[in-house]
Amino acid sequence: MSVFHYMFSYLCSQEASRSFLIDGNLLPFCERCTGVYLGLGVSFIYLLLTQRHKKDLPPRGIIYINIASLVIMPIFGFHLVDPGPSWRLWTGLIYGNAIATLMLSATSVICNRAKVLVDDTKTSYFQLTLLFALLNTTPFWFPIESKYFSCFVLTVSVTGLLSVLCCLAAVTISSVRNILVLLISRESAYEN
Repeated sequence: MSVFHYMFSYLCSQEASRSFLIDGNLLPFCERCTGVYLGLGVSFIYLLLTQRHKKDLPPRGIIYINIASLVIMPIFGFHLVDPGPSWRLWTGLIYGNAIATLMLSATSVICNRAKVLVDDTKTSYFQLTLLFALLNTTPFWFPIESKYFSCFVLTVSVTGLLSVLCCLAAVTISSVRNILVLLISRESAYEN
């Protein structure tokens, strides 16, 4: 567990009074960060398995819900309102979901040069609403006292962080590739 505590110390205050204790083990991040990382991990896994990221940006209604989720986070994140652990976890979950939904869809659009690979908006609302509902029930899972649940939380959290890094790497590589193609095409134009 000390490797995780060290790794997450750069991302979270790790305040013990605001962290979950599962089966006698203190998670290496606070309750809100637990929500953020779980929201990222669960949402990225879901979006990748359902190929949602290849279906263009989500419908406007879903985008607005995700933007509202991003706006809510500072209210709770800066402790302007702090109703307790379940709320800290919940605000983190919806924030992580919003980041994953918007980031993975945008990454796909950027890397595929704004080409929609699959056009399927009929199921978008239903599927993303189910994901949102799943994430909103997550606070009820935390009374589980199991070493396996602790490992599950850590695995999904690390997956969420790695997914963000993969999106950033994909956008960077795509951007560099596009710049190189542009430079090479301009060089060819000057030679002719």
